[in-house]
Amino acid sequence: MKRRDARLALIAAAIIGLALLAVFAIELSNTQAKSKEDVESRVHERAVLAGALIDSLFQTVTQDQPQYTKLYGGANVSTATLDAHLGNNKFVALLNSSGGVIATSSTFNAQVRSGLAKSDTLALVRAGRPYSLGNLEPDGSSGFIPFAIEFPTPYGKRILVSGSPSSALGLFLKSDLLKIPGVRGAHNYVIDGNDTVLASTNPVYPTGSRFSRATVAVLKSTSGDDDGHYYDQVQITGSTWRILLAAPNGPLFASISGLHKWIPWIIFMAFALVGLLALFLGQSVLGSADRLRAANERLASLNGELESTNVTLERRAAELVRSNGELEQFASIASHDLQEPLRKVRTFTQQLTVIDADNLSEKGRDYLGRANAAAERMQNLIEDLLRFSRVATHGRPFAPVNLRTIAEEVLSDLEAQVEQAGAVVELGELPTISADALQMRQLMQNLISNAIKFRRPGVAPEVSISAEVDDETTRITVTDNGIGFEQEYSRRIFRVFERLHGRSEYPGTGIGLALCRKIAERHGGTVIADSEPGVGSVFTVTLPLHQKEEVLIPPAPLEHDDETAPEEAHATV
Repeated sequence: MKRRDARLALIAAAIIGLALLAVFAIELSNTQAKSKEDVESRVHERAVLAGALIDSLFQTVTQDQPQYTKLYGGANVSTATLDAHLGNNKFVALLNSSGGVIATSSTFNAQVRSGLAKSDTLALVRAGRPYSLGNLEPDGSSGFIPFAIEFPTPYGKRILVSGSPSSALGLFLKSDLLKIPGVRGAHNYVIDGNDTVLASTNPVYPTGSRFSRATVAVLKSTSGDDDGHYYDQVQITGSTWRILLAAPNGPLFASISGLHKWIPWIIFMAFALVGLLALFLGQSVLGSADRLRAANERLASLNGELESTNVTLERRAAELVRSNGELEQFASIASHDLQEPLRKVRTFTQQLTVIDADNLSEKGRDYLGRANAAAERMQNLIEDLLRFSRVATHGRPFAPVNLRTIAEEVLSDLEAQVEQAGAVVELGELPTISADALQMRQLMQNLISNAIKFRRPGVAPEVSISAEVDDETTRITVTDNGIGFEQEYSRRIFRVFERLHGRSEYPGTGIGLALCRKIAERHGGTVIADSEPGVGSVFTVTLPLHQKEEVLIPPAPLEHDDETAPEEAHATV
């Protein structure tokens, strides 16, 4: 019995040993499977944490909504205002809640408009996202990434869209990707909805590159294996972007692969590896806490800078209000107080010339004539300055204006000048546009009057007025056979008080072309000049046919630069 009992005990021990081995084997298999799930979960958590960090950085921009409301919440927003806040962006555009363009920076072009129309950026914002980031759009060598934020205004919700250079944004995102812990050979990516790489820690896939077709097909699922690599990806809130973490299977699952499956003592090492892994995870958590604390400090610093910027903007806004008030006060003085003494000077000099003509010497009559002419020039100058300063502040609402009718009325007003110069004016077909009729009349009158005034001696002026319509834009050209000018002065002539000839040769105050430029800019257009001395000049005015909102421009300062005009240079008009 004792032998049998011993044998039974041996058998029982063997069974118990086998059972224990089986339990250990099952537990080992379950532990390895659970360990693999844990590793995948940690990779996913890192992706989620990285996505949340990037989202939090862009979320800070939404704190600027009050500032955007103040800057871009008015009835009219100018190109100059958007240009002033362009920064490092390729463009800035202000849209209404339906996506209609209200105003754009001067860098906004047709290619940018096309890329923005195809982007999902506006749809994400209108769906209730605090901000949205779109796919990489081609534009030159680097392309741009549209960023949109919606903010309230008294005229309804508006959307501010900017285009960030992909190269600069890629470097910014890469710095965050490098902070994500991972195994050797692991790489982290930020990709857009078109599977284009926006940022990467892998030099094989720089910013702007795309994955192979096979890889793109695998990436249609959230996570999995591809060619010996494990990957996990997380959608970034408020964008079409994804965070993609990829690591080689060997290093990532080292604790549960290879010989670790078959050698029993590896089980004990596995416990040690679990402990080491726990320590590594604790260190990762501490590192993540440090990074989050640093990010919070950075956000606090940015908030302080934004508060300082807001104070500066408020101070500048107050200064602008004061400056506009002073400008209006000056306009009132110029239109009444300054002109009254001039009218009296002219009246008295004229009366003196008539009453005491017999008692005045030839020199005295000459002096009186000069004084009267100087007072008249001063009156004309004040009136032209008033017209120039009131283009943006006293303009009429835009309405349909027939430019041919305007041109015919101007030619009727200039009939005496046309007959005196023996000019031949050819008037072509001109379109109807949305504009300020009075300012269009001033624009036409200045251009046609200049074409007749600056004529060559002994040559009858020939003036041609025509227009071309292209989509939503019209180009009006005024061509003459006058004296012309050097092309290097084609920009200077549109400045206030610039003259290329003496006042005795060609009368004028030097404000006419500056007034034309300001009127064109108020209407969202441009005016340029092409000329050749002794041949003539061509002035081209480009204007939009239709405008939903009036385009206002801020008062333009007198321009100065280091360019040098000839010694006799004065005003053009």
